[in-house]
Amino acid sequence: MRPSLALAIGAVGFLVVGVPFVVAPAQIMSAVGWPATPNEAVVIARDGGVLMIGLAIIDWFGRDAVGRPLRALLWGNIVIRAGGAVANSWEFAVGLTPSDLAAGLAVALAVDVAFIVMFALALRRA
Repeated sequence: MRPSLALAIGAVGFLVVGVPFVVAPAQIMSAVGWPATPNEAVVIARDGGVLMIGLAIIDWFGRDAVGRPLRALLWGNIVIRAGGAVANSWEFAVGLTPSDLAAGLAVALAVDVAFIVMFALALRRA
């Protein structure tokens, strides 16, 4: 896969998740089964959305990078996705995530794995 395409897809992926968390964090949290209280949880969700939008911008404007900067962008995306997958799996395993969210977590894990594979394939061409 072309690295520029992988970064463009990564940017869209971060944006699609980040914008709803900024615009309507309580509604997104309740839609996926998380209680939208206390207010601190909403603040953290919104901050996470802002972070994802920032990552989307970095990926989008980094599409034409070459050499070490390109490899840094691709490795950073792999680490972000792998770290999220490990954290979500661990939180579910120790009971921090409600068991009725298992199906949603499985989908999120599959998406993370797909992004990891995509960025790893792009890394081979970087």
